[in-house]
Amino acid sequence: MPALYPVETCSVTLITPRYGEGVMRFSEAFDLPTTSADDWFDTFLPADTALFIDPFLIWDEKQGHWAGAHEHLIDFFEMVFELVKESEGNENSISWKQAQKLLLFPEPYEFCLGVSEGSPHGAGSGKGLQKEMLEGVKVATGLGIGRIAHMEMLTLFQGGMGVDRLSDMTCNILKSYFIEYTQEVARRHEIPVQPATVANATWDREFCRWKGGTFDLPINPYIGKPVILTPERFLRQMPVATPDGFWSYAWSTASEELRGDLTFDIARNVSRREKAKLARQNPDVVALYLRQLENEEKKPYSVSDDPNLIVKWYELGSKLTEEKPLSFVAKNPDEFERFIEVIIENFRHSIEEQDGWQLLWNKNHGREERAAQALFRSCVIHYCRANEIDLTGESNAGRGPVDFKFSQGWSRRALVEIKLVRNSKFWDGVLAQQPQYQVSEEVSRGFFVAVGYTDAHCHAALKKKIDDAAQLVSQHTGKRITGMLIDARQKTSASKLHEAELSSELKANKPEDDTDPPTSPSTGQ
Repeated sequence: MPALYPVETCSVTLITPRYGEGVMRFSEAFDLPTTSADDWFDTFLPADTALFIDPFLIWDEKQGHWAGAHEHLIDFFEMVFELVKESEGNENSISWKQAQKLLLFPEPYEFCLGVSEGSPHGAGSGKGLQKEMLEGVKVATGLGIGRIAHMEMLTLFQGGMGVDRLSDMTCNILKSYFIEYTQEVARRHEIPVQPATVANATWDREFCRWKGGTFDLPINPYIGKPVILTPERFLRQMPVATPDGFWSYAWSTASEELRGDLTFDIARNVSRREKAKLARQNPDVVALYLRQLENEEKKPYSVSDDPNLIVKWYELGSKLTEEKPLSFVAKNPDEFERFIEVIIENFRHSIEEQDGWQLLWNKNHGREERAAQALFRSCVIHYCRANEIDLTGESNAGRGPVDFKFSQGWSRRALVEIKLVRNSKFWDGVLAQQPQYQVSEEVSRGFFVAVGYTDAHCHAALKKKIDDAAQLVSQHTGKRITGMLIDARQKTSASKLHEAELSSELKANKPEDDTDPPTSPSTGQ
């Protein structure tokens, strides 16, 4: 375990952001010039970034500060294994209850990672996941397993968990390593620190319990609580080890006898429960799968390229907003719908007419749907703040997540869906999902925004079809839905545009004595 630097008392004072509301990232808040020695992720302080710490990337560390981190992670689960074994499956025993407490992981808000909306506070890993993890441990001990090489084995035994939950667990169990890492960064850059209380800062093997503590750490000016940093190289969008990956591995490598025992004919649509059953019945195959992953190249998310606009979404959206100020400001609540129409139109204009389309392309390839959604959010969030309109991203509408919900009180609300035309479920979006969301959320006004990357996807006939579909659904459901197609094709620079037909007509109408301007001998122009 790394050496920590605790303090005796806790008295956190909210730091005034150096650049007021403009402060967004850790480096900006503390005015840090970064160097090649700085491998930490420059986290976005006001809200979570949808990246996650993957324990498999920490496993690769063989020297330096992180060399013992993965072993520390596995030691934690060995402690839980011992408690479950002592309990003999008796859920009323002290050992079982102690194991329960250890497997309850609070949201590690200090990292500003995950999927919380609006702030770095999330739900953490609740009792439902705790129960599933205990079942996984119980199964493992029943198979005679006393120590595992990777914590992912347990997640496969219970059918896998969301990457955010896996990350929460890793952050909690290894928090002492991350605290010491952050303190080292603070010392190197002379970053102001304050004493702050940290939950689950360490865990005690002797007494089998979590221990909180107070430590000198940088303070997030937006929530008045500590910031804990992580190296970029530990961050991913999806975990390395997944139930789908294990199922595919078992199918491709398992013996004919194993295949005969399993319903591999439904491999593509098999349930989470069936995958968990396969893992529990074949722990040796799970171990082989994880061992194979050890030898495979495991790439973290490329923060510099940011292919899905997970990291730089706010800055890029701010730039588009500055280039396209809002032409309409809602002066009274009755103008709410008009305001939503205007901000969507502003976004369309920024993409089509102001080179915003470039932000939706990465290395000659149109970005994924989430990137388009992130860019839209980063643009409109500024307009909404200025007009006191609430914006919620991916709210749960009962039948699935809604991309964006705008509201100003209960009676004035609107839903906006952003879909790529290339999405295989594109037409389901406008014909079924969008109206269902509006019914579930009791919202009468909706906008279905399509984004096209190719000529076929931006054709006038497709635009008319989207309009017709929106009108048809509106008539059928009584919910007013407007369709829009945004042309995000790669554009030619305005300086290189050449209209052949107009140019020919102009030449045909020239006076006989008129001549073309001379060509510059030095430039050829």
